[in-house]
Amino acid sequence: MKVIYSNKSDEELVELYQVTQKNHYLVHLYDRYFHLIYGSCLKHLESENDAKDVCMEIYELLAQKLLSHQVNHYKSWLYRVTFNQCMQFLRKKKQRTEKIKEFKLNQDENMEFNLFYHPNINKEELLVHLENCIEKLKEEQKKSIQLFYLKQLCYNEIVEQTGYALKKVKSYIQNGKRNLKICIESKSE
Repeated sequence: MKVIYSNKSDEELVELYQVTQKNHYLVHLYDRYFHLIYGSCLKHLESENDAKDVCMEIYELLAQKLLSHQVNHYKSWLYRVTFNQCMQFLRKKKQRTEKIKEFKLNQDENMEFNLFYHPNINKEELLVHLENCIEKLKEEQKKSIQLFYLKQLCYNEIVEQTGYALKKVKSYIQNGKRNLKICIESKSE
């Protein structure tokens, strides 16, 4: 038998849930405004699947947050929780998308920059020429390239060893790669 709480206000249901921690109060609060939660998620996320996923996250979040927050106006508080969860989801999705793009970009660069497949240079000449090209780099680029590619250190380890700022290390590596590519391609012509 389903208990109906339509005669109870949102705040009364919140208080009952906080005191008893019984899920049926939470379920009723969630069901009461599900259409608004889902509509808001759909508006912000523009994807039915993403909206459904975030709606489930919101239910789980409500179970925790209602126990630790004093809620005076449930409907407006729920809207804020929904909005924040949608924004957090979008940030995570953007980060995932950027990481995938960065990975693909690095893969593409590595394929183009893999000079061992270069048709006009044999491997021994390439290694000698590569060493010469590395020596021609600016000191910061040379050091960053050597630490990153030859010693296989990560950005943070390079920052610790050199004292360069993280953005500078990334820039030195990127510019160093470009300069190496130009230098080595000049050999093949």
